[in-house]
Amino acid sequence: MNTRKLPWTEKYRPSSQKEVVGNIDSIQSFVSWMKSWNNGIPKHRAVLLVGPPGIGKTAVVGAVANDLNFELVEFNASDKRNKDHIEIHVSRAAMQHTLDGRARVILLDEVDGLSGTSDRGGVGAILKIIDYSAHPIVMTANDPNSPRLKDLMKRCKVFHFVPIDDDAVMQVLLKISGANPNQVSEEMFASIVARAGGDLRAAISDLEAVIEGRLANDEIDLGTRDVRRTVVQTLRRLFMVTDSAIARMVVSEGNVDHDSMLLWLEENLHLHLTTPLELELGLNALSNADLYLGRIMRQQNWKLLSYVFDFLSSGIASSRRKTPYRRVEYTEPLWPLLIWKGKKKREGKEDLISRLAPIAGVSMERVYEKCIRTIDSIIEISPKQMGKFAEWLSVNKKMFGRKGSRG
Repeated sequence: MNTRKLPWTEKYRPSSQKEVVGNIDSIQSFVSWMKSWNNGIPKHRAVLLVGPPGIGKTAVVGAVANDLNFELVEFNASDKRNKDHIEIHVSRAAMQHTLDGRARVILLDEVDGLSGTSDRGGVGAILKIIDYSAHPIVMTANDPNSPRLKDLMKRCKVFHFVPIDDDAVMQVLLKISGANPNQVSEEMFASIVARAGGDLRAAISDLEAVIEGRLANDEIDLGTRDVRRTVVQTLRRLFMVTDSAIARMVVSEGNVDHDSMLLWLEENLHLHLTTPLELELGLNALSNADLYLGRIMRQQNWKLLSYVFDFLSSGIASSRRKTPYRRVEYTEPLWPLLIWKGKKKREGKEDLISRLAPIAGVSMERVYEKCIRTIDSIIEISPKQMGKFAEWLSVNKKMFGRKGSRG
């Protein structure tokens, strides 16, 4: 086959399970189910692979079928899938044996797309075929909440697929890029990955468009996908980029508030900003973000919040000058996130906090977690320092010390 003219999503479709990325547990379970047919018809004659588009559900069926030497018979969304068509064509494939004696697997793609008068009776027909099929039946679906899947899920073994990790998407893109001479920048790779949101098929299509000149570097529309990401996913995306606009987009899509983001960055900044200059720039950005948060809380001027997000996004991203991006394991902040919300833990220290906040130039919440705890630790080691701190801040000595730490 001449793969030169094929779309890259087809040209680079995995031909073996070892080429498939992401969803390792679900894929291994699917492979085990496929292999179980070698010992006779299993309890479930059909399985349902459920997850967002572009994450490898269809691709893994073809790859595993190829590995196990199964004949693949596919009925996709472009085929007629009404009751009559399914009863004739799918039923025939489910009952008949292959000419060469190989096992066969039947793939019904996007069954949650069965709708309207043209597909009427389709689900009912599939359920009947499942009962007597002599071959494994695999179905894919994008929407796990589709009412079309309700009856199918009762009769099938269900495997859930999730969006592919950014690092895995990046590795696939770099491999494809290596086979196609180009001048795609690191920033463009990061843009494509960020835009994809775990959709590998979309990422490959965007890369093809950029390399072949059908899409300019500034034409990637980064705001088209509504994806809410965890704090770890947000950190990884943020440290992948150095472009300010992309960084702001990454932070805005993160399912994490500004307080938590600040704490996670403070804990993990050094893992990506490894040179003295990078670390200085990154810490300055965090310091400025914290300073504005303090002003917001004191003045209740929430218009300043946009500056906080600028420092937490573009300020951090632009700090990475030399250190290349690498995958690291992030550490949750050592002290509990947003612990200042527990008022009991700072009971009796309000006066001390209010005096330290303007000196430190940060919010009162962070004074408690950073300054007060540090001072208490110093006093615990050297009790004589308590008097000096009390005199410096003009407060009572009882303000210091951890409750329960002294006998």
